[in-house]
Amino acid sequence: MFDQMFEAYRKASESWLQVHQDMLKQGALQWTASPNAAGVAPDWNRTLQKRGAELLVEFLNRHRESLDTVYRSMIHLLEQTSRMPEAKSPEEFRRLVEDAWRDWFENIKSQSETQFRDVQTWAGKSLELVKGAQA
Repeated sequence: MFDQMFEAYRKASESWLQVHQDMLKQGALQWTASPNAAGVAPDWNRTLQKRGAELLVEFLNRHRESLDTVYRSMIHLLEQTSRMPEAKSPEEFRRLVEDAWRDWFENIKSQSETQFRDVQTWAGKSLELVKGAQA
């Protein structure tokens, strides 16, 4: 049972972090374009690169926070599972298992919601920068 829980948690965390890494790669490619892009004024291009760099810094900070959250939740889950063998009755063991699963699902839900908001924010800000460059 614990193996399944840890494996599912690992997969969810890897997926969550993979999205952030993909966004970082795309952002790095997008905002490190040549300063003399065709049809774009040099001043505007510098401004675009500066705003893109700021967006990447913001994204990297969110990514760091995401990693911290994953590690904190995994530590909490390990602490919960380490207390399970100390259960004095089947009822107490059942309660400990239910608490661990409930906390785990809440963490996954929270991570998913945060990831979704981060992707929305990233896409919105990237779109604003692109629209500004085209104007």
